[in-house]
Amino acid sequence: MNILVPINDEKLISKYVSAGANELYMGFYDDKWTAEFGKYSDINRMSGFKKNANKYNFASMIDIIKQSKKLGVSIFVTLNANIYSKDQLKYIEEEYFPALREAEVDGVIVSELELGKIALEYGLKPVASTMCAIYNIDIVKIYKDYGINRVILPRDLSLKEIESITTNVPDIDVEVFFMRNGCVFSDCYCLGMHRPECGSTCGMLRTHKKDIITTKRGFHNIELNDEIYNRLFHNNACAMCALYRLKSMKVCSLKIVGRADDAESVLNDIEVTRRNIDLLEHCTSEDEYLDKMALPFDSVRMCSLGLSCYYPEVRFKRGGMLE
Repeated sequence: MNILVPINDEKLISKYVSAGANELYMGFYDDKWTAEFGKYSDINRMSGFKKNANKYNFASMIDIIKQSKKLGVSIFVTLNANIYSKDQLKYIEEEYFPALREAEVDGVIVSELELGKIALEYGLKPVASTMCAIYNIDIVKIYKDYGINRVILPRDLSLKEIESITTNVPDIDVEVFFMRNGCVFSDCYCLGMHRPECGSTCGMLRTHKKDIITTKRGFHNIELNDEIYNRLFHNNACAMCALYRLKSMKVCSLKIVGRADDAESVLNDIEVTRRNIDLLEHCTSEDEYLDKMALPFDSVRMCSLGLSCYYPEVRFKRGGMLE
């Protein structure tokens, strides 16, 4: 299994690779794009956070791709905005794809089939992002029929659903979310924008002051639900307990997210993930792995009540709470 990590500082690449990462992904900004299409037209899902999430312009990113390839790691570029107009697709095709092909980028993460088809025509390898709603076998087969051989599954799929896809479409590379930055929504069905000035939909739910008009008992129940769902659920998500099953399903890549996150926290996630992948080579059962696995550095908070588990079925079945 590969460990895929975000890059927002070229100085961190060698450190991340030394810690165990073997795949990288990054986005970029483009002032010409903004001048052409306006500041609310995103290049990728994190464009709204500007240079906090996409530190480099396109030319600088191309240089980083070339340098990363010399280290023997794979690198992917995000072109996964909510939506693109026909003019924007043409701009991507003409302004970005030739240089990405020349740099031998390993893949472009796309948010729609049309962009994936254009990438294929240019000899690039598209990766279907979570914006593509890869929820079942039939959807996977549609993308595969067009020549897209790597897909990123949504955060909210269960392990059984993932296994159904890897079993029935074995000749496709499956990438899953593994560490950091969960979400209460599904990317593909959330058309809210990630922008500090107006607030993402999930961010507004987490932070916005609420006035609840109801009975006293109703107030208590609503307040408790709000606290659990909007403040604690997937606050900092983790799938470390599911690693044994993900390997058995032949998942190809574990995605550590966080282009705008603290670098040391991302580094720690890489180190723990690599340690546990290596541990799997010596474990003959899931129980043995769970007994010996290294925990994330902030496990006391992350593991609280299982609310940040990407795949809570592992934890709760082991505890006798689910059958």
